[in-house]
Amino acid sequence: MKKLRIGLCLALTSSVLVGVASAKPVAKLSAPATQENRFFSHQGAGVQFELPKGWKAKPDGEVVTVSSADDSLQMVFYVPDEDTFDAAVKDLANELSKTVKNVKTTDKGTADTHNGMPHFSQGGTGEVNGITIEWSVDVLAAKKVVIILTFAAPGIAEKHAAEAAKFIASIKKIK
Repeated sequence: MKKLRIGLCLALTSSVLVGVASAKPVAKLSAPATQENRFFSHQGAGVQFELPKGWKAKPDGEVVTVSSADDSLQMVFYVPDEDTFDAAVKDLANELSKTVKNVKTTDKGTADTHNGMPHFSQGGTGEVNGITIEWSVDVLAAKKVVIILTFAAPGIAEKHAAEAAKFIASIKKIK
């Protein structure tokens, strides 16, 4: 879990800095995805997905960080310590508070299914290193429970809404 917190802090800091200072060049954490390697999976969780053109995926052990081409939107996929879908949903506030301060929920949450998997989503705002961010969290029950934390500076998610919708639609359970 310590590795996850460090990864989340790095991803959050990167996305927030890009969103706040988008006019300045930012070092890339990974090479851009090419047409040949746009399909990725998180084997531990049992999900697969297709990246939009130009987006990147950076696997780091049990954590996979997906980012928009300009790194201003970050999605972190990981398997939580909780073994069940309900337990993972119940512990979301605790998980968020480890990285995001002054957490405010603007979307109380929705339970449904996504591509045949039980799904819960919630969103809000908060601060990382004193900088305001928008966050959303999705919990999916695939082979295991997987949490997808999405972070960006305010207003950035709307900029990538069409690409993000296509990406989210591509998330499927590995057969």
